[in-house]
Amino acid sequence: MLTNRGLGLSRQSDLAAERIEELIMSGEFALGAHINEFALSARLGVGRAAIREACHALVRVGLVRIVPNQGAFVKDLTLLEITQIFDIRSSLGRLAGRQAALLIDAAGLSRLRGLIQEMDKVALERDSERYVALNLDFHDALYKVSRNERLAELDRALGKELRIYRRHGLAFGGGLAVSNQEHREIMTAIEQGDCEMAGAHLEKHIRSGKERFLNAMSATGKLVLQSDTRAADPAKTKKKA
Repeated sequence: MLTNRGLGLSRQSDLAAERIEELIMSGEFALGAHINEFALSARLGVGRAAIREACHALVRVGLVRIVPNQGAFVKDLTLLEITQIFDIRSSLGRLAGRQAALLIDAAGLSRLRGLIQEMDKVALERDSERYVALNLDFHDALYKVSRNERLAELDRALGKELRIYRRHGLAFGGGLAVSNQEHREIMTAIEQGDCEMAGAHLEKHIRSGKERFLNAMSATGKLVLQSDTRAADPAKTKKKA
């Protein structure tokens, strides 16, 4: 519980948004689930106005969808939307890889190497949840060393939209180890200062992630996550949070 109704509305909504994001990312709030303002207000100890404002903030980062006259729902993506996000990220990745190879410093190299070592450990343990978090840290650190904050913000936002789905592709068929080997290829190009190769490897890595995801969804029978024609009333077909 956030427990402080004395906070200003803006601060309450910021804290509520952080907590709702945690609930979505952890899977406690299922994809497509209705976000109950009354229940969350009581649970988090903030007013309904703060919950409403928090949901609108999460719309902007792609985690919540507002349905007129029905309320807020955890955003669930169609297969087409997911593949489009992967394609956009791969194109951004080419630019980020090129700039990282050009601008990276010793601290940045050390950070990326350390993350690759950590991912090796969790890959051996087959801990896909932890790997997803470290993978996001790796990409975030790589984009930071590109020194293009707008580029980093774009990738961060797109990555959040995909995070709930990514564990499926990464955990399937030895994908954790394969993914980290691709990180090493990116690192080798960056260490050599090969801008074009670093960009090409990062773009290929993200496209390969898309293929792993699609293969995993196909193999597990989850390929059609949701039809491109959404139900008129998502609350009828989705479990409420």
